[in-house]
Amino acid sequence: MIEVLYEDDYCIVVNKPSGLLTHPYKKETNERENLLFSVRDQIDTYLYPIHRLDRPTSGIVIFGKEKEFIRNLQEVWHTDLVNKKYLALVLEKDLKDGAYNFALKSESGIFQEATTEFKVIEHFEESSYIECLIKTGRRHQIRRHFSRRMQHLAGDRKYGKKRHNDYFLEHYGLKRLFLHAHYFSFVHPVTNKNIVIQSKLPKDLQLVLSQCK
Repeated sequence: MIEVLYEDDYCIVVNKPSGLLTHPYKKETNERENLLFSVRDQIDTYLYPIHRLDRPTSGIVIFGKEKEFIRNLQEVWHTDLVNKKYLALVLEKDLKDGAYNFALKSESGIFQEATTEFKVIEHFEESSYIECLIKTGRRHQIRRHFSRRMQHLAGDRKYGKKRHNDYFLEHYGLKRLFLHAHYFSFVHPVTNKNIVIQSKLPKDLQLVLSQCK
C-alpha cells in the first residue's frame, strides 16, 4: 500500500519508497512494477505523471487526475509558486550553506541551466546533513551537482565513490541513496489554495543519522 499524503479531485500526492521506479520511462518501460501503476490501481483512477524521482530516491511525488490540472501546474513548475525540498547526507564534514548554479548536460547532450540551493542542518564527523531546494528539475540534479564538487551523497552508487558507499554500508547499515524529497508546496492551479505537503525522513535513514552523531 502506497502512503497517500494528499488527495483532491484534481491530483494525488504520495510517498514514494526508495527502489521503486516512479513511472515507465524509456528503456525501463517494460517494468510493470512502478509507482504510477501502483497508485492508479490503489485508487482505481487513471493518473498522469507530472514529475519523477530517481529510483533510489524516496519521498513526495504528485500525479494529476486531469490533463488541464497538469498543464496549468507545469506552466509554473520552475517558478516560486512551486517549492521542492530534499534531505540529503553529503560526504563533506565542513560543508557551508550555499548554492550550485552551473549547467548540467541532458540525456540528448544539451547543457541546461540548473540551480540547487542548500543549507546545513547538522555537521557530523564524516558528513553533513543538509536540506536542498531545487530551482530546476534536471536529471539527477542534486546528485550530479554535489558529485561535480567531490561532495558525494552517501549511498550514491552511480555518482559516488564505491569505498565511501561500502564504508557507510558496513558501519551505518546504509543500503540506499541518502536522498529524500520531504517538502513540496504549490499554488493549486484550480482552487488557488497554497498546498503544503511534508514527508518524514524514512526510518532507515533516521537510523543512519542517529549513528552518525
